[in-house]
Amino acid sequence: MKHPLLAVTGAVAAMLVAAGGLGAHWLGAPWALVLLAGLLVVVVALGWPQMLGAPARKSLTAVLALTGLGAAVAVVLWPGRAPGEGIEDFGASLIEPIAVAIALGVVAAFMVQLFRGSGSPHRLESTAGTITGVAAVSSAAAWVALARYDAGPFVFSVGVSLALAALAGLVPIPGRAGRGLSAALSVVLAGAVPWLLTGSWAAVVAGALGGLTLVLLGQLAPERGRGRPVGLRAAWALGAAPVAVAGLVAYFVFRIMPA
Repeated sequence: MKHPLLAVTGAVAAMLVAAGGLGAHWLGAPWALVLLAGLLVVVVALGWPQMLGAPARKSLTAVLALTGLGAAVAVVLWPGRAPGEGIEDFGASLIEPIAVAIALGVVAAFMVQLFRGSGSPHRLESTAGTITGVAAVSSAAAWVALARYDAGPFVFSVGVSLALAALAGLVPIPGRAGRGLSAALSVVLAGAVPWLLTGSWAAVVAGALGGLTLVLLGQLAPERGRGRPVGLRAAWALGAAPVAVAGLVAYFVFRIMPA
């Protein structure tokens, strides 16, 4: 990630997800991850409009927060069979509430701009940026979906790997090639750590792809001065958002590959 604040925020968010995975596993219920996914959502929702430089920030924050929190709770309450009682039907159903939340969030984003009235500045940019944020906050619910599979060790290993991947971007490697080497180090660490913790190829692939997600989204940070992200809340949001998105990546890898 470009800036230490983004990297530290991403690492803390990833470790909270890892802790939530273990908590959900020990409790036998996904509510620990619901709480931590909700924290991710709130952090992103508070900073995303600031990062966009969008007007009507309170309204957009409310849209993002309600969408993400609604998706996390809906995944828990969504009807589905236990993994041993028809895993295909169970897995297919858990992505549905996330898709529904994204659709409702997109509609709400358009409604906010309509209420602002014609001639309001930055309507197109605000709408596009809010829709991107809606997708990011809703993706955090995928960590909760993994908890319903009792995939706590999988979530823990991927979360730890994402934390190390975020911090690896801080390794000072001079020269123009330094950024590429730091990014490669992040992805390699994110893939190697899950293998050491679980020996699962699904966790390895999920960690590597999640690390790549952190690297790519971290490059989107707007800069001011010496590479400092614009606004403290914006930096927190940009640090936490890739961890939320990585949840959806991990979910699909878990569904496709044997753990």
